Amino acid sequence: MSKSMIMACGIRATMILKEGVMKVRGTVNLRASLMACTAIFGAVSTGAYAQESSVNDGGAADDSEVIVVTGSRIRGAQPVGSNVSTLGRQQIEDSASVTVDRILQELPQVFDLGVSENSRAQSGGAGNIVYNNSVNLRGLGPSSTLVLLDGHRVANNGRATNPSVIPSLGVERIEVIADGASAIYGSDAVAGVINIIPRRSLDGVEMSARYGTSDDGAFEEWRAGLAVGQTWATGQVMVAYDHVYRSNLSGDDRDFFAADQRPYGGPDFRSMQCSRGTIIADGTTYAIPNGGLTSADQLVAGTANLCNEQLGQDLFPEQEYDAANATFTQEVTDWLTISADGFYSMRKFVRQPSFESTTITVPSTNAFFVRPPGFTGDSYELATNFVGVFPRNTQTGSAETWGITPKVEVELFSDWEFTALYNYGRTYDDSYQYGGISNSALNAALASSDPATALDPYSLGRTSPATIAGIQNQQFIAPTYTRFTGYEAHLSGTLVELPGGALQLATGYEGQEFSAMGGGGFGVVGTPFTLSGYDRRVDSFYGEVIIPVFGAGNATPGFERLTLSAALRYDEYSDVGGTTNPKFGLTWEPVDGFTLRGSYGTSFRAPELNQVNGSNNFFVQNYVAPDGGAPVIGFTLAGPNAGLKPEEATSWSIGGDWEATADLRFSATYFSVDYTNKIAGYLSNLQLLTREDEFAGTDIIIRGTEARDLVLDYLDAGAGLFGVIPGGDPENINLFVDGRPSNLGTSQTEGIDFQATYETRLSNEDQLAFNLSGTYLTKFDTAVTPSAPVLDRLNYIFEPLRFKARATVAWARDDLRVRAVVHHVGGYTNDIATPEQQVDSYTPIDLGFTYFVNGEDGVLGGPLAIGLEVFNVFDIDPPYAQLAPNGNGSGGYDATASDPIGRRFAVSLRKSF
Repeated sequence: MSKSMIMACGIRATMILKEGVMKVRGTVNLRASLMACTAIFGAVSTGAYAQESSVNDGGAADDSEVIVVTGSRIRGAQPVGSNVSTLGRQQIEDSASVTVDRILQELPQVFDLGVSENSRAQSGGAGNIVYNNSVNLRGLGPSSTLVLLDGHRVANNGRATNPSVIPSLGVERIEVIADGASAIYGSDAVAGVINIIPRRSLDGVEMSARYGTSDDGAFEEWRAGLAVGQTWATGQVMVAYDHVYRSNLSGDDRDFFAADQRPYGGPDFRSMQCSRGTIIADGTTYAIPNGGLTSADQLVAGTANLCNEQLGQDLFPEQEYDAANATFTQEVTDWLTISADGFYSMRKFVRQPSFESTTITVPSTNAFFVRPPGFTGDSYELATNFVGVFPRNTQTGSAETWGITPKVEVELFSDWEFTALYNYGRTYDDSYQYGGISNSALNAALASSDPATALDPYSLGRTSPATIAGIQNQQFIAPTYTRFTGYEAHLSGTLVELPGGALQLATGYEGQEFSAMGGGGFGVVGTPFTLSGYDRRVDSFYGEVIIPVFGAGNATPGFERLTLSAALRYDEYSDVGGTTNPKFGLTWEPVDGFTLRGSYGTSFRAPELNQVNGSNNFFVQNYVAPDGGAPVIGFTLAGPNAGLKPEEATSWSIGGDWEATADLRFSATYFSVDYTNKIAGYLSNLQLLTREDEFAGTDIIIRGTEARDLVLDYLDAGAGLFGVIPGGDPENINLFVDGRPSNLGTSQTEGIDFQATYETRLSNEDQLAFNLSGTYLTKFDTAVTPSAPVLDRLNYIFEPLRFKARATVAWARDDLRVRAVVHHVGGYTNDIATPEQQVDSYTPIDLGFTYFVNGEDGVLGGPLAIGLEVFNVFDIDPPYAQLAPNGNGSGGYDATASDPIGRRFAVSLRKSF
């Protein structure tokens, strides 16, 4: 690569030249980094680049840098049969996102379904009480994607791992293998693996700052970071820190988050639960007039007030991140190397929910009671919203995570190496709400004839502060504290040299100890809560072999290279039993530059600790009515299911890579994942009743007196209750939804991943690069139970979508870089709507400009990069989705498939020394 090409890559190119002096096992592959740099922005397949390389600069030793690529336990070996994609340092720097989790969301294979800060209505979302973000490959579920740090597990909250526990400034690259990998890594690797590689090659100081805002000022974010690294002939040290702030985005600031969707061609989802409520007496409605209600002559029969219940609700919460990580490596002798990595993350959030709304029963004994004309009953119902009466029940919390992993590498005879590591980490998740409404206190205040203790149901401000405080005295506290301890011992090397190359073996043991404490729940503010503890131990043994049938030593026409692999892993769980999973791979290069590959294997996911341990609570929730009418109030049971078993999956893939020219490369993979025994929970799915017929015979949805009796039995047994019983009367309970996790589902997913990259030099000064990547699903069949009908759910709302793609064009000239990124989500069907609605495709475009002050040499000893970015240049609103606004995301738009922020601008500075 010429120096002018390196200059076109700006800061990263300079740092690569500086960092080339390193000789440390596990460091970034220099050639891969430079090639990624020339691609400028697009993610590239590591299949051609993750090889041994050597560098020699000055007094550094000329030695091979052997790395371990995600998907194989054998040092220096590419995973056989599976494709690995890489986001390199340059792509991370150029990303429109400021945290690792959102950087990964830019990959077409990643779906924003489940564990997300902006949508909690899908699988895995109900337990996301700290508004975590995770990774969901293929849409198979956030818990089906394993997130690793430098090849080993990290502590998490027992539900999913947020990749942003690592600061983006401390990441060298991110490797993604979208293929079943339980035979290599164990549980959770059903859909694939995300491996975050921390920086070990930084030699100097890097600083960065960024500020962004939406063009209407409703949203802003900023980031400041610092990374310091030092390398020497036999080792390195690096420390990185990021501080990130992201403001909330209120639904009040977005017109499309609307209950009245008639302007968009949809229905009117407004309800009567308004701040100026509606009386319902003997089936007749009376709207409370402006200014409140003090006498019967103000009431007009047949009138009603209609409004959006989700007044003031955040579309996503305010978040503040502090994240740091560090790496250390030292070659003690020619045969002994010690290293360590560690991280610390603290994320705090504040979320504003909508104000409390419900239908209450107002008895005639109420001190402020107004009797409608001609009404002779003892009480009537009042649909109301408590905005202006009770303060908002703001939710706050934090997620703290840290871990440290020391490692020892011992070179034995020949190329055999023994590796041992110890992994220890903790998490502390806390979520609090101190403004819940007590049902008993509310009903007592409604019945009171004393104005000093009565609740004014007509929102005229006549309720005493003491009464309000006595009603709004319910707390909800939900802590989860976990501890993870891991042990690994690993042996790898060459068994024998074959004509096609080295027959290599890797084998090892992993021990994992999980401890979790959780509890809390509902109670009077100030009431102490108890925690319950749960433990799990996992012992695992694995082996992997790579067999080179044809290679450089015996290549023949049609068989330039043919490599086979086999892996087997056994995992024994202390609480859910044992499981054995194999994987087989094949890579065949019939001619130079063209490779075919395939893989087959089984995978599994063990139930999370909180899914099989804990206590039960009820949530009173408003469900979308199947007929599009008023919301249906239901009682949803949350908590554990002790009878859960591991999920299982069988996956296979076949694909090819073609290097048409030195500048033009293509890659495609067809994959299939057959998933059984899927753990599904419906706690947060407020559209569940629109699919009620699919749950016949499962006891997930129960109606009528059977539902009432079941709910009352649970409450009598000590289950907590969050919400208000309609009218204060248990006889009004007529819908039960079992939101606990259950082994119900099956699914089969098939599709194609594709990628094309092209790089060309227009002149000595101009370099142009194109990248196109995407996922096209051909099948997603699912059933809620093994005996239920198998339904085609591909390309339906809140399910995996058929087509997602991303295209990048980047141009570099001297010290200026310009890039355009096109994101595309194909159209799909909203079958929650009646009749079904076709949701339009969504294609926002981003532009970025980077200028390097004084080019490669920079100022003050290093380059300075100034950036300007415009996201969603044409301010494209999310496509209209006919959904009633609800408390778990979406409403007038689909939060899982589009971005509600709109156009935003950002400026950034990057400086290295």
